[in-house]
Amino acid sequence: MRPVLLLPALLLVAGCATYSVKFDYDPAANFRAYRSFEWYASSRRAKGQNNGGSPIMDRRVQAAVQQQLKAKGYAEAAPAAEPDFLVTYYPIYRDRKFRTTTAVGVAGGGRYRPWGYQVGTRFSQVHHYKEGTIVVEIVDGKSNELVWQCAAVGALSNLDDPEAAQEQVARAVADMLEKFPPR
Repeated sequence: MRPVLLLPALLLVAGCATYSVKFDYDPAANFRAYRSFEWYASSRRAKGQNNGGSPIMDRRVQAAVQQQLKAKGYAEAAPAAEPDFLVTYYPIYRDRKFRTTTAVGVAGGGRYRPWGYQVGTRFSQVHHYKEGTIVVEIVDGKSNELVWQCAAVGALSNLDDPEAAQEQVARAVADMLEKFPPR
């Protein structure tokens, strides 16, 4: 009877939006010199860059990134000014799957008999889902070199409700930018 109860629990866990944050940076970069930023796509260095994501999700992620950077004391560069760093974001979507197996059976035998019987079978199902990752990158404004990168793996998964998506993206971006600038 326990394997039958395990299937709904596994489906519930698989349906929960969880993510993990991973980051890397260039230890030679002078992060203390950074004061102003600009989006890479709107800078003069970008050449028709399009991240291929949903425009609604792009605005959601960009607003969360801007909010977090401003809360850390960074300002958006004036239109004619050179920013200290450029910010870019892009989504990565991957098709994922997991398998659940349920065993159903009946067993019996006598209390004092050395033999018994078992009849059973297993049912397996493969469940498909799309895993979405947010990637945020920081590019040095002078050298145009990547100096910091962070990914929230799974942060764009299971976002069927716009309010839940807003909350999930804001939380993931806050967790990501908690690690910027590196200590």
